[in-house]
Amino acid sequence: MSPRQLRYFVAIAKAGSISQAALALHIAQPSLSQHMATIEAEMGVPLLKRHARGVTLTPAGQRLFDRASAILRQLDHLPDEVAAAQGLPRGEVRLAMDGSIAAVLVAPLYRAMEARYPDVRVFVTTGLSHQMRQLVESRSVDLALMPNAFELPSLLSDPVYEEHFCLFAAKGAWSPRLRRIRFDDIGDRPLVAADRQHDQRKLIERVANARRRSLNVRYEINDAELTRALVRGGLAQALLPVNAFAATDGAPSVLALDIVEPALTRIQSLAWPAGTPLTPAADATRQCLQETVAALMAEGVLQGRLPRSASRAEEPVD
Repeated sequence: MSPRQLRYFVAIAKAGSISQAALALHIAQPSLSQHMATIEAEMGVPLLKRHARGVTLTPAGQRLFDRASAILRQLDHLPDEVAAAQGLPRGEVRLAMDGSIAAVLVAPLYRAMEARYPDVRVFVTTGLSHQMRQLVESRSVDLALMPNAFELPSLLSDPVYEEHFCLFAAKGAWSPRLRRIRFDDIGDRPLVAADRQHDQRKLIERVANARRRSLNVRYEINDAELTRALVRGGLAQALLPVNAFAATDGAPSVLALDIVEPALTRIQSLAWPAGTPLTPAADATRQCLQETVAALMAEGVLQGRLPRSASRAEEPVD
């Protein structure tokens, strides 16, 4: 199968429609349909399920899509990798991370990358944790800063920092002298949280179930800024990572109480697809981001704990 056929197939899979893929590729739809028929004949199995709204991938089609995406990425990066052997890395890197932490990290990361690797261009995408997993596994991004990567056998990961959770509330909701709160003392206060697909919610629910406590999740919102707005407005409180308000002007109006008994923590890691080596540009970005996080923690901009060894295996933390 030729690289052109792989590109045609990947374009169809991403578009979910042969006609839409034909428009994007600037070729006639009958010609693209014929190419698709040739690809399926060569593979010997159906790759697409055709329906009124377009096409979806069969299990075999999904496997080909994953492998084809990786092969095409390697082909696209090949000139940059060869050139990097003669000097500094160059090329494009697609990086995904949570929006709240991106607001703190992106400017210092870009500043460091431009100083050290001027020929590397980093494109940042933000999203929820389950969205970042999908982006990495589909190879739509090269790297993702995401939690709980050690749980995913399809990914390789490098721990960046460990963060603890706080209960965030509008000032006045608790005594100003209070600095920490037991999980059981949260009680039935109204909370705002992401839906149950989100890793933060899963962590909180696991702890609550283990302690036979029920949480009063009054609002389900999958948007970090809207969640912060409800907290600042006093409508609800939120159990969030300690850095959730790090980049907001509203932080002085919000009280953060460390959650104890038990403490809630998680590890943020840089993750990438297993079986797909990092390009020199992506590896340079990985190292630069880790150093940027360490510098921001030393300055007190970010709170957390750096891993004892960047090469250690990650362990789940209760």
